Amino acid sequence: MSELYDLEAARSPEQRAYMAGLEARGVCIFCPEHVAAEQRLPIEHTGEHWYVKRNDYPYPGTVEHYLIVPLRHVVTFDELPDAAGAELWAIRRALKGELSPLATATVERSGDMRLNGGSVAHLHTHFVALAPAPAETVRFRVSARGAPDSTACARPARPGTPR
Repeated sequence: MSELYDLEAARSPEQRAYMAGLEARGVCIFCPEHVAAEQRLPIEHTGEHWYVKRNDYPYPGTVEHYLIVPLRHVVTFDELPDAAGAELWAIRRALKGELSPLATATVERSGDMRLNGGSVAHLHTHFVALAPAPAETVRFRVSARGAPDSTACARPARPGTPR
């Protein structure tokens, strides 16, 4: 696994080849200075801590699929100030208000890609709007692969909690 991308997490051969090319050039697809040149769809909103854009690779079964990405290159949510959390909630509310979906789902890719199912080592949140009768079930992958050089949880499990 590389530092920027987990090629095994790519959902298509096209996406895998694209990520391998970015990796070879040392380009993080989510850093805002690369979006215009490297992504198909533009940034639609920029806030103090985040930008919002439609996903170039939307999950099947979604009506809309947005990415909410920090402007700073960070891997985990705790690298951002608390104000970023408040802004994230405001962005989610604004997207929900704009789209008026019957339901939404979000998944945040934070931390080790081998465990969170992500393909890019840059914190990001998937925000999807769901249809009343989707053609297929929307699935967010959370990896079952382990991280051989770390433990799944740094603190001991709570009594009665399986590990």
